Amino acid sequence: MELAWFGHGTVRLLTFGQTLLVDPLRSNARLGTTLQPDSEPRASIVLLTGEKRDQVETETVAKVLEHRGTVIAPRGALKSLVEAKRTDLSYAVAKKGEVFEFGAHVKVRCLPRLDGGDPGVVYVVEGGETVVFLGDSLMDPATWAYHATGVKPAVILFSPVVARRDPAAGQAFRAWVAGFPAASCIPILYHTSDHADPTLRFSQDAIPETLPPGARLELLSNRPLVARDTRRMRRRT
Repeated sequence: MELAWFGHGTVRLLTFGQTLLVDPLRSNARLGTTLQPDSEPRASIVLLTGEKRDQVETETVAKVLEHRGTVIAPRGALKSLVEAKRTDLSYAVAKKGEVFEFGAHVKVRCLPRLDGGDPGVVYVVEGGETVVFLGDSLMDPATWAYHATGVKPAVILFSPVVARRDPAAGQAFRAWVAGFPAASCIPILYHTSDHADPTLRFSQDAIPETLPPGARLELLSNRPLVARDTRRMRRRT
């Protein structure tokens, strides 16, 4: 399995011959994203965690998907993707508890929750390791309860900005993470630039404070993919 972060919520997961892209956004200085669709291999699956502009770029989704690729997203996000006119793609609504299987070894489980009043989805991807994509929320109580009993993550991708902004949600998040001391916690949806969106700026030195004591923190770089940055940008197992 291989993970690569392209800034903000854009993450690529390679596992068992499948290429998954979460919230693909092309290079954007305001958000700190670095994805160049023409320079990257096409994705077989795109997962959208919400319906907002920093989660759905219609043209980018159409650009990054291979022929007959699949998009899984909240219903509202799929409506906007019709504009892309990619009739070869498969579109699926991320319904509560639904599981999509790709080949013999990759499963995507959908757990819709409310994200600040907007529909959103937590994705649990099983393929070699279990990876949880929390999106830009730390979930509602019902989803936390489900995760506490039904999910054993090896990798957790989370937003340190939200963990600090919402103390109650941050406390619930830390309590949940504490139950998985071996899991790798990877922060996304933040940047360290003085020139990008100030609401998403977050010092890497402060990230450990958003996790419980003893949690395993892994930092990925969102620099463009060149040879000297490969180790910092990617996570391989």
